[in-house]
Amino acid sequence: MKNFAVIGLGRFGTAIARYLEEFGGEVLAIEEDPEKVREYENEFTSVVEADATDIDALKDLGVSDVEAAVVSIGTNMAASILITLLLKELKVPLLIVKAQSPLHGNVLKKIGANRVVYPEKDVAQSISRQLVWPGYNELELAPNLAMVEISAPKKFIGKELHKLEIRSKYNANIIAIKKKKPFINNESHSDYREKIIAPPEAETTIERGDSIILVCPQNEAEKFREMK
Repeated sequence: MKNFAVIGLGRFGTAIARYLEEFGGEVLAIEEDPEKVREYENEFTSVVEADATDIDALKDLGVSDVEAAVVSIGTNMAASILITLLLKELKVPLLIVKAQSPLHGNVLKKIGANRVVYPEKDVAQSISRQLVWPGYNELELAPNLAMVEISAPKKFIGKELHKLEIRSKYNANIIAIKKKKPFINNESHSDYREKIIAPPEAETTIERGDSIILVCPQNEAEKFREMK
């Protein structure tokens, strides 16, 4: 079982900890506010009241043994930077840190954060994309690498994957196809069940209603935004 540290139990940190445990991970939650510690003490694998800017406290808690750490500190940029430095010193393999501004994010990247996230900005950006480009979604996997999900464009429908020449024409690789399969539900109504084909075979035919998930360089993603 994978084990993680989540530092800071604000809205973002709490949500991350809940999902990690929901998906089968073990969470060491570290929080300085005793009220929040009491509030969540029975919710996660381990909830500890501690000062995460103290490297001895982090060592005593065994943070150096976790597979990844999420730093979710509120508005205290100095604390998030110091904690990131300490986690790097403890050789935590993967560091994901919440940032308050682009300048804060740039500092975090320079000192070793593997990924910097802006929760409010990321959610707003995702919703805006879906409103402007319905059926399109994008996730940054790494610097200049994106995972994109699009509704199957008309020109793809009825064609086998290998005939689309996605790699040569769009500099992308298809990693999965989502298909909607009709069925009759318990109320005797027609409904759809999602089936994911991953990885799809070259002979897989794209059908109306399919969603295509692909990976491409970030600067190539815009090619897929206007496809209909």
